[in-house]
Amino acid sequence: MCAKLQQRDAPELDRWESYLIAVKGRATATAARYRGLVDRLLRDVGRPFSEINREDIEAHLRRLYLAGKGESVRQGVVVAIRSLGEWSLAHGLVAANPAAGLSGPRRYRREIKVLTVAEVSRLLWGDRPGTLPKDARSLRNRCLLGVAYVAGLRASEIGPLEAEGVQWHEATSTFSVLIRRGKAAGGDVRQPLDRAVSRLLGAYLAIRPAGRYLWGRPLSRAMVRKILRRRLDEAGIAAGGRRFSPHILRHSIATHLLAAGHDIRTVQLFMRHASISTTELYLHADAERLGRALARRSPLDGKRRVPRLQQGFQALLGELQELAGPGVNKNPVL
Repeated sequence: MCAKLQQRDAPELDRWESYLIAVKGRATATAARYRGLVDRLLRDVGRPFSEINREDIEAHLRRLYLAGKGESVRQGVVVAIRSLGEWSLAHGLVAANPAAGLSGPRRYRREIKVLTVAEVSRLLWGDRPGTLPKDARSLRNRCLLGVAYVAGLRASEIGPLEAEGVQWHEATSTFSVLIRRGKAAGGDVRQPLDRAVSRLLGAYLAIRPAGRYLWGRPLSRAMVRKILRRRLDEAGIAAGGRRFSPHILRHSIATHLLAAGHDIRTVQLFMRHASISTTELYLHADAERLGRALARRSPLDGKRRVPRLQQGFQALLGELQELAGPGVNKNPVL
């Protein structure tokens, strides 16, 4: 019975999934995830989409809760089914959107724990800043981590970077990378790199194997995670309660940019956040660090001047400036 129902809805779901990618600019993986959530709901309800109502959706959400599914999963169901309802209504497939006005569970926002700038430096260069790895694989892996960090890439964007998307900017002596179908960007988006990571990328480009993909082949999230964790172990960086996934590099650059004094809306644009409320999550402050800052300079102490916040990526990554020796090719031919 369920298989027949799935076959009945399949053509419309295929069109909706294509719409998410081609019109709404959703990443292929995101659209596939939404499709999977809707498929599970329809199997659970046992009726085609045109016949379900709000009560069916709420009952499905309760069953997901009882099954131990997290808030992010249940929130994803609400977003997906609401999108499908809007699309179906616009195409005359339903008389009303069954998910209209439906609000999902409020997501629990856990504390974001990031790498320090010093740890990022050790991750990329070890204990000898300015010294590049001698073997090609280590150079590739550290370059991958550096690009992922300084460009603020999402986990799904790191592995499939293409070589032809790398562009050299003579005016700033830096590279930029092209993100295909960037999330919340509505299409391709170009992300700048700083000079330090650009020099690292320049060294890698001089020895990288020919081919479409920047890293030699498209890397899965699992492969990128493995590269990150292996390098963290090599650099002696302990978790300390942090979740070591590729996304920690993105969390880290957002936190470091805000800590360096960059305007929150500028950081929002750089991070490609659809809502500034997402960027605000990085405005957390460690109580102990704040206490040390107040001990050094209280707001009530008006006699000493507040040091001016340094701006730009170069100030932010001051520990990473002396990256490569004179042998690095700073303008490789792609």
